[in-house]
Amino acid sequence: MFKTLIEQVKDINYPKLKPFSFITKGRECQNFANKVKGTKPLFILVIGSTETALIPGISAAGQNTEQLKLTPALDADFLLFKKEEFKKKIPVSPNGIPSPAILSKAIIELLELDISVIDVGAFVKPQGKHISLNMGPAKCLTTGNALGPIKTSFLFQKGEKLGNSLTEHPYIVIGECVPGGTTTALSVLCSLGINAFDLVSSSFPEGNNFWKNQTVKDALLANGDLFSTINKNPLKAAEYFGDPMQVFVSGLIKGAMKIHLPIMLAGGSQMLAVYYLAKKILEHDPHDTVVATTSWITNDKNAKTKRLAEMVGAPLISSNVHFKDSKIEGLYAYEQGHIKEGIGAGGLMVISDLYKDISIENIVSQIEKVYTAAMALQ
Repeated sequence: MFKTLIEQVKDINYPKLKPFSFITKGRECQNFANKVKGTKPLFILVIGSTETALIPGISAAGQNTEQLKLTPALDADFLLFKKEEFKKKIPVSPNGIPSPAILSKAIIELLELDISVIDVGAFVKPQGKHISLNMGPAKCLTTGNALGPIKTSFLFQKGEKLGNSLTEHPYIVIGECVPGGTTTALSVLCSLGINAFDLVSSSFPEGNNFWKNQTVKDALLANGDLFSTINKNPLKAAEYFGDPMQVFVSGLIKGAMKIHLPIMLAGGSQMLAVYYLAKKILEHDPHDTVVATTSWITNDKNAKTKRLAEMVGAPLISSNVHFKDSKIEGLYAYEQGHIKEGIGAGGLMVISDLYKDISIENIVSQIEKVYTAAMALQ
């Protein structure tokens, strides 16, 4: 008897969606994947703050400016403490969507990763075990003096020293939490000669390009006399218009290269800016360094992440994990453009396959489990 068309379709073995895709510079991405496959990385979360985030409309990393100041410390503590020990509220966006730290914690627990938290200048320090450089937050980028020379030099040297010391790890994954960081990413990229207007992503579902673009344009126009100095010393771009994470991680990349340590920069626009800043400082592409993010970033209709990655010359990997079938509203919101990335979530989901060959279905199941448990304690 002939099968119906529906039965025939059901019999077809469609290929499963791969856990990640190479978006730009596929050969470099593949070489990186081959080099680290099956090995266990160290996860480093770098937290910091900038007064730029306090400008209305710039950041969705908190329900209001006072909560936003707490976000890096709360995200770090959520990762550092066991769920039942975390007694505070998880940061949420103005639309009530919980922090992507939930995604990151799920993967860290699933892979039993070691984690190191480094505070390079947050408004509030985490309570859990961490390294603090006691630098304090950056000033608003509109001042043209976000960090100052002493702080910039100190952060870069500390990053370089750390990168040069991590000899016991096969590779490292670096995540960040810097509210307002896509705006400082835009300003640093533009001051280094990359026309990144309308290319960087946002944690707002509708994007916030107007606010970011106007803030950065005003800052660059008001401080045009600084560009000759930036041309001579690219690190000055972050000193004038950036945030502490950018400086520290750029130094870390330089130090890691000295010991041939591969690095995955786990993030979107912010890590593309860091990649390019390090590239300009080193005067060549950082070796064995890739950027890895989420599909919500690479598919963001209000940004052009692939184009930005091509412009800065970065190898970009995208996780294909999705929540299209999730019945959890706070996770399905990612499919609607909320949050999209943070706390290294995209990169951590990529290494779930690189390290343990974990399927998308199992990754989502673990995230839903951690999400449900975390929300029950709020």
